[in-house]
Amino acid sequence: MSLIKSYLLNQMNKELFDPGIDNLPMPVDGIELDLEMLSQREQLMEDIDAIVDEYAYIHDLNVDEAEDLVRMLSDAVVKNFPTK
Repeated sequence: MSLIKSYLLNQMNKELFDPGIDNLPMPVDGIELDLEMLSQREQLMEDIDAIVDEYAYIHDLNVDEAEDLVRMLSDAVVKNFPTK
């Protein structure tokens, strides 16, 4: 692509979307990564809950003990994957 075409394309893109002019929130570095990490952490805790529940059901384990195990494992996930 020629320099003139790339310059004009760049200018056109700036005119179509400028958060400052369009009064939109400015993009912030790291937000998407934090959201992705939190989503993965939440999914891991849900997976732990499902695995322990299924295991407890198959092996006729005490429900209270299974819930305690889920709580301990979830606490470990939160401790090792903090939000900040």
